[in-house]
Amino acid sequence: MEFVCCNNNSVESLQSFHTNAINFIALYKTVVDAYVSNFFVEDHWKKLPSSWKDILCCMETDELSDLLSVTSKHCRKVLPLSLLSFKSCTQAYSLGRSPVNLDKIKQTFKDNGRCDVMESGQNIPVPVQLEVPDSMKSKHSVQDGQYLQMNQCFRKHIKPKKQHEILQLGKLISLLSQASGSKHVVDVGAGQGHLSRILTFGHSLKVTTVEASGCHASKAAKFDKDMSYTIRSHLKRKLKESKTIDTTDERCAVDNISLPNHVTCMIQPNTTPGDFLQVINSETSISNDDNLCQCPNHGPDDSLFRQQTCIKCNKKREISHLDKRLLLTGLHACGDLTPTILRVYARCDDIRGVASVGCCYMKMSTKESASEDVGYPMSIFVSELPDHQLTYEAREMACHSLDVYRQRLLDNPPNLKLHCYRALLQELVLHKRPDFVFGATKLTIKKAEQIGFERYAKIALDKLGLDSEIDSDILKTLLCKLSNWKDVVAFYTIRLALAPVVETVILLDRMFYLKEQGISSYLIPVFDPSLSPRNFALVAYK
Repeated sequence: MEFVCCNNNSVESLQSFHTNAINFIALYKTVVDAYVSNFFVEDHWKKLPSSWKDILCCMETDELSDLLSVTSKHCRKVLPLSLLSFKSCTQAYSLGRSPVNLDKIKQTFKDNGRCDVMESGQNIPVPVQLEVPDSMKSKHSVQDGQYLQMNQCFRKHIKPKKQHEILQLGKLISLLSQASGSKHVVDVGAGQGHLSRILTFGHSLKVTTVEASGCHASKAAKFDKDMSYTIRSHLKRKLKESKTIDTTDERCAVDNISLPNHVTCMIQPNTTPGDFLQVINSETSISNDDNLCQCPNHGPDDSLFRQQTCIKCNKKREISHLDKRLLLTGLHACGDLTPTILRVYARCDDIRGVASVGCCYMKMSTKESASEDVGYPMSIFVSELPDHQLTYEAREMACHSLDVYRQRLLDNPPNLKLHCYRALLQELVLHKRPDFVFGATKLTIKKAEQIGFERYAKIALDKLGLDSEIDSDILKTLLCKLSNWKDVVAFYTIRLALAPVVETVILLDRMFYLKEQGISSYLIPVFDPSLSPRNFALVAYK
């Protein structure tokens, strides 16, 4: 299954699949809810079946990696049938993570009756191509801190992971724009506007960003102008290099593009569709000069000059009828922000489509922490299932990268021992202060794998504000346990194998919510999971 569609024909089978996945998670609840840092304190090893422990303690790290893989290329031992069944279930109840060829998504949109719209939107002029030509593409996607598939004009200020994400999501949003007939994208939780510039300059879409942090808006506006200048310079160089190239369309495209409009506003779970549209239409924003109030009551240095609704002259920039056909997107919108985006989309007729990539599942509100409009569960179907609850620990685990850790197991770097270091430190800290509250201090020790446990522990105790002296007998006991570091890695691997199942449960709940509102949706793995672990985009259009 390359991607998931939840519609009238598939919803019942997906609900059955989801119920089975929840029942499977419930079988291993003690593992799912176990932090590896408490491995020794809470004796997590005893939570595994004896037959598993007998074989896991003998496995090398490369063999453990097979527990996180569909194939079994490295395991040189015969695993118990129950462990093989566990692995099979973790694969069966997890959504496929391999990125989908977006041409197949385009064909799916066409097959769903959007052919005319798709064809009419194919020849939109863009200032500069997003991707380098095939002849220039490297066999390595990331090199020297750059995502080489992306045109260098769009890479500035962005790390390779983000470069990959905005390139791929931008393509998907462009397809969604064509399928829904909407040309105005609202990017919620936009940060410094990296995605908005891809949509503006790479896909010729009108973009409004909404970001809670006020410091990001001014920086995003500066980056917008920098990119506009960079692209103009690029086109001038292109003209000089070859006068046979007709750049008329490109120059017209860059001249006619409006820079993104950046709105500073906190979107809350109780935000209504009316409130949201008012934010887009009239909240304080920073945008290109053409959209600013030009009344004589104040000048460019006046903060009121950068308001869409001028307090002094009451001049208001209205959104046109075409603008009101909005698309909503959020790239790794944190915690409850993604569920909020989906609710606003479902409840607002003016929003024609949504493409949402979630993250930080542990920050979502639940029925235990809030009364209504919680982050999980969203759907009535899931909320009525027994054992549907997911703890903070389970949701936090769902954010971890299975693909990256599988490679670490294959490489067997020295820092794999740090799982054990951290678990031993937990035992030591609680011995010194039984009522110690963890999490209040972020514990970062550089190059910890290059120092022995005793040195590591003393540095950590000092950072935590505790006496760094360690009783010799206690130290001797802890160092004896250090020889079991592979057991800690094995337990973490077993737990991590369940992470995609938990994520699947969360993502399908969101699809069920949309279906309960009469909206079909798609769950599409759009990113390379080795670069971007949270790689599913939830897509829908009306």
